[in-house]
Amino acid sequence: MEVSVFEAAPVRREVRLRIDAREAPPGLIRDLAALVRDFPGDAPVYVALDTSLGERTLALGPGYRVKPDSDFFAEVRALLGEAAIA
Repeated sequence: MEVSVFEAAPVRREVRLRIDAREAPPGLIRDLAALVRDFPGDAPVYVALDTSLGERTLALGPGYRVKPDSDFFAEVRALLGEAAIA
């Protein structure tokens, strides 16, 4: 039997997302908050909002820390699209 070396994916210490607030549908932030609460963990979440006044970065509070695993990112992609993950 041959054994292969498995390299784990790097552990994310934080999650950075991007949302174009000018094009976001109503309720998107509420849906994102619910998604984040479904994956509780230790990684802080930062959201870069593109607005008509420029970019604003929000740091979500301690109640919105996540476990940034593949399931979490699959849900983020489904909600926000591939480009939202920084």
